[in-house]
Amino acid sequence: MIFLLLISFYLLILTENYLAGKRFAKETETIRLQEYYMLCSVKQAEAMLRDRLLPDSGIMNYEFGNVTFQKQALSGSVEEVTFNLKLDSGEKALGIGQYDKVTGAMVRWREKN
Repeated sequence: MIFLLLISFYLLILTENYLAGKRFAKETETIRLQEYYMLCSVKQAEAMLRDRLLPDSGIMNYEFGNVTFQKQALSGSVEEVTFNLKLDSGEKALGIGQYDKVTGAMVRWREKN
């Protein structure tokens, strides 16, 4: 009887460990997807800003979500772009990048999850 109890307890621990690992893997996948979509959006916006082709607002569509953006001028040489990421699974993230027209690159990045 005690042997069955010990085996049951052991199987319960293994099952819980397996489920925790699956949850952790899913959360890691979601975080990496968010980071990847944000990086792609920033790189694409940076290239479009360099060529002066980025509209004041728009949407960048991806396979598992989309990123909306809005551009506004902070000064004569700095523009700020706000990125709103929404994954199909419901996760959201906000990123704000500042683009320097003189250097032709994003010079500052802030992210809120």
